[in-house]
Amino acid sequence: MIGARPATFALALLVAGSGCLPVRPLPSEGNATPTAATEWQSVHSHAMTEARASRAAAAEKALADFAQRHPGSPEAAEVPYWRAVLKLDPANPAAIRESMAMLEAYLANAPSGMHRAEAETLHRLGLALEQRNAALAAIPPAVIPRPDDKARDEELQKLRDELAAANAELDRVRRRVSRPRP
Repeated sequence: MIGARPATFALALLVAGSGCLPVRPLPSEGNATPTAATEWQSVHSHAMTEARASRAAAAEKALADFAQRHPGSPEAAEVPYWRAVLKLDPANPAAIRESMAMLEAYLANAPSGMHRAEAETLHRLGLALEQRNAALAAIPPAVIPRPDDKARDEELQKLRDELAAANAELDRVRRRVSRPRP
């Protein structure tokens, strides 16, 4: 029985001591405050769904609202990257300049961003695209003959040839008439 006393004492101490631990209520689903980490996946999925459905404005708004709700979070630091990706859509060539500015801001403000390598590549591609567009804009438009223009040109050439033949015949007749008769 002597050996049982320390074990009983330790067990009593453990049971009594556990009552001194602070008790945290379990968070209920209704009052849990969403954090950037818990909310990011659903916001990102929603934005990409909107973008695939050609609703870029709604996708951008979802991302911008998220960044406004969670400023300074690592997830919010990724928002400029995703907004820039959406603006690089070739269906909206006017937004390329804005996308380039967003990529530059992302690269400047997120030195350890998750998508830094992709952002650098997209930035270089965007610059190349802008240079190509500028070069194409500098080339004067070529006049492409329409099919009816070609037919008209062929008809004009035929009429010129007939006129030249008629003039040649007229000159031959004039020379014949102008010769003195014997």
